Amino acid sequence: MSDIKTPGFASSDVLANLKVALDSLPAAEKEKLIKQVKGIFEFAIKNGEGKVETFTVDLKQKGVVSKGKGAAKADAIISIGDADFVALSSGQLNGQKAFMSGKLKIKGQMMLATKLDTVFKQLAATKAKL
Repeated sequence: MSDIKTPGFASSDVLANLKVALDSLPAAEKEKLIKQVKGIFEFAIKNGEGKVETFTVDLKQKGVVSKGKGAAKADAIISIGDADFVALSSGQLNGQKAFMSGKLKIKGQMMLATKLDTVFKQLAATKAKL
């Protein structure tokens, strides 16, 4: 988990928790989530100091969260501010509104990015059970 956490990025805590939730899913549930999403997300997150950190969420093949670019090409590359990512993942920020207001930029499969909300909600429910 410590390989995900990055000083100065609150979003890294969210992604570290996402990694824990994914790692703790039973194999059957993880497979179901991978079949449901079928995508690799690359997040380019910019903090308040202007530094950018990249994280990858693979929900196409392995069901893993990693720091940096993944081995496989991302299906959707999402650029977002650190605080906005935290708000988005907690449900305080609507993804469509963030996109329309320019807080969220997507390269690649835009429709795939709409599945992120489902991922965050499903894994939040899993985390609540832990």
